[in-house]
Amino acid sequence: MIKFWKITNHKNIDVIVINDNTIYKGKIKNNELSHFSKQIDNDKIPNELFSIPFSYIKRIENQEVKNFIKIYFGDASEEEFVLKKLEVKNEVFNYLKEVVPNMNYSKRTPSIFQYAKPQIFAILFTTAIFLWSLYYAILIENGVEFELIGQAGLLLLIFSIGLLGVVKVVLLYILIIGIATYSLIRKNKTRTEIEILNRYK
Repeated sequence: MIKFWKITNHKNIDVIVINDNTIYKGKIKNNELSHFSKQIDNDKIPNELFSIPFSYIKRIENQEVKNFIKIYFGDASEEEFVLKKLEVKNEVFNYLKEVVPNMNYSKRTPSIFQYAKPQIFAILFTTAIFLWSLYYAILIENGVEFELIGQAGLLLLIFSIGLLGVVKVVLLYILIIGIATYSLIRKNKTRTEIEILNRYK
């Protein structure tokens, strides 16, 4: 049995198709919908669709506030199946829950660290760079002279920031940390429950 969903956009139609052992996604033109539907009715999958066999799937995630279902497959690949209507997205996920074999279902709300790891690391990295640059800025303003030999890499960057002076280094840090903190707050606002299908051995 073949199931398919269509999402109409301005220029084309996004389609998601599920048969007995594979999920497909792709785009078709509006004037191709009739022919596409006839192929589906005849149990034929169009060749141009991107496919993921059920046996390749390792994990499927459906998060409440997201407009896509994320599928992890193969060694380290992932694909987003965009479905803007919440009821359609949940319908597709629930159907996958029924037909994809050997999957454990669970729900969880990720911790702030798990969900916003890049933003947290950005804040920590920025703070480390700031403290290091501030150290050089203070020494330079106190008359200490430095000589950099060879290709210093990161050290050269930090020293160059320190040359801006204490006030400018602090202002630069406040600007960057403000942007990173705002990003973290926005990211955390979307931290909601995730439905998960995990493959078991």
